[in-house]
Amino acid sequence: MEYFQFKLIQWILLPFLLLLMGIFFQKLRRQPRMRILVMGIMLAGVFFLLFPDSSTLIAQELGIGRGVDLIIYLSLLGLTVSCVLLYLRTLHLQEQLTAVVQRQAVQEARDQRSVEKNT
Repeated sequence: MEYFQFKLIQWILLPFLLLLMGIFFQKLRRQPRMRILVMGIMLAGVFFLLFPDSSTLIAQELGIGRGVDLIIYLSLLGLTVSCVLLYLRTLHLQEQLTAVVQRQAVQEARDQRSVEKNT
C-alpha cells in the first residue's frame, strides 16, 4: 500500500497557501464574487500541491505535454487578466479623482467670488 509522503516544498508551500487563503477570506468579505474566484484559485493550488501528478494528467488530456507547462500557461493567463483589470481600475480611479478635483476647484472659485462680493 502506497502512502502519501510530503516533500519539503509541500511542507513549505502548504502553510503559506493556507495563510493566504485566510487573509484573502477576511479581506474580501464584501466582495463575494472575488472571494469565490480567489478561493477557487487557492484551492486549485492546494490540490495541485498535494497531488502534483494530477496536473500532468490534466495537461495531457488538453494536449499539453507536462503539468508544469499547464500551470505556467494558466498563470500567465491569470497574470495578463490581472494586469488588464488593474489598468482599467487605475483609469477609473483617475477619472474619479479628476471629477473630484474639478468639483473642488469650482466650489473654491464660487466661495472666492462670494467672499469678494461681501468685501
